[in-house]
Amino acid sequence: MPVPVQATIILPTTADRGVLLPLCVSSIQQQTLQAFEVFIIGDGVDEPTRVIINELVRQDNRIRFFDHPKHARRGEVYRHQALQEARGEFVAYICDRDLWLPKHLETLAHYLQHATLVTTYYYYVRRDQQLVLPYLYTSPTETARGILSAAGHRLDFYHRLPYGWRTTPVHRPTDRYMWEQMLAQADCQVAVAWQPTLLYFKRNDHPGWPTVQRYAELARWAALLQTPSALQPAMDNALMNVIYERNRYKESWLLLRGKRVAELPGLFKNKLRRWLRLPGDQPAEESWLPALIKLD
Repeated sequence: MPVPVQATIILPTTADRGVLLPLCVSSIQQQTLQAFEVFIIGDGVDEPTRVIINELVRQDNRIRFFDHPKHARRGEVYRHQALQEARGEFVAYICDRDLWLPKHLETLAHYLQHATLVTTYYYYVRRDQQLVLPYLYTSPTETARGILSAAGHRLDFYHRLPYGWRTTPVHRPTDRYMWEQMLAQADCQVAVAWQPTLLYFKRNDHPGWPTVQRYAELARWAALLQTPSALQPAMDNALMNVIYERNRYKESWLLLRGKRVAELPGLFKNKLRRWLRLPGDQPAEESWLPALIKLD
């Protein structure tokens, strides 16, 4: 009799990412919720990456590998095909560059008892290796347009969608294109889990940092995940910074969303640059991170 599966995890990857996968998969295997299956979706992987994936499959029978040639975009149609074989009650996603904290799946499972689409909060890992709690909209429908590794949805809801994962128009984020399809459905019930459940690493637009540079960074944080007491000071510091900025905002008439008047031209310039940027532009990586999360 097949073992019941609660979560189907979609892990997309491509060429030259193999060394990252054991780190990412390890964060999955450390979840408090263990009733899962992992679908590694290969979008034009190279042979070294394929060898590493096959070894992961050999070591853990919950992992399956879907090997495909390089897609015109990011292999979205391959995700749709794989989900036709999914057995989970809900679907979670993780990028091969990110790491989940142990209660990520448990958190999704809790909220998806009553919602169809959930996003969790997360720690953004800056280049200086400090953790930041980034700004998120308080509107659930806006927050649900967030990052791939934080999202989850019910599988039965996915099967009712008009298209599911499909090839994304050029210059549009693949995950946001998918969430917008979900949000357009009348029966979409959105929830936001404000507990941070993952470490998010964004290093410029795709493809971003070279894999060897990513590996050095992820390996450091993956080691910290093995010892929660070692990770706790960084998480505490991120929370203290939020509290500090909130109080600074409350006390001063010269701050706007945590920015002093002299800083506002740069803030508005970065926002305008993001709105108007042409394909291929590379805005400053952390320009979207404000100094403040307003808690009330």
